[in-house]
Amino acid sequence: MTGGPSTLALLDAFMAADKRIIGADKEPPFQIGYSRFERVAKYPLEIAGEQPGAHFTVTCNPGRPPPFFRLQILFPAAVARLDFTDEYHVNSQREPLDGIGYSVRGPHYHSWPINRRFYKSISKPVELENAIPLPDCGRTFDAVLRWFCQDNKIESLPANHQIALPMRKSLFD
Repeated sequence: MTGGPSTLALLDAFMAADKRIIGADKEPPFQIGYSRFERVAKYPLEIAGEQPGAHFTVTCNPGRPPPFFRLQILFPAAVARLDFTDEYHVNSQREPLDGIGYSVRGPHYHSWPINRRFYKSISKPVELENAIPLPDCGRTFDAVLRWFCQDNKIESLPANHQIALPMRKSLFD
């Protein structure tokens, strides 16, 4: 698919649709991520009984002091991301109509609405340039996970869901 209105219309429709995480009732399928210290669990997303190739991911580094994690929606590249980190992020591509500050420090959220203008093609990943400070949605992994799901129209997780951060196994994890 090439860029323009059709890409934005497709992504807008995807983000507006009610979604469900497949596999939330099972132990997270963590794999080694970008570095040998990073762990990533990837779950398919379902819309109206169909799996359109979208995923929800949880990324963490069990060796970092908790909580430290990222939540993402991929379709196929990132369209929304929450960084629960101590990082400093500069909104270098912001414009006055974005209504966001120059930078954020600490937990922040790269939402679809403030990043949609960067998408030209669904097949070409873009950087999520803009972020806002994470709203007061709690400080535990489960509380932040539930807020992220709600904000992105992902079906509420049952009380016994299994999505969790991995435990540190040794001093050298």
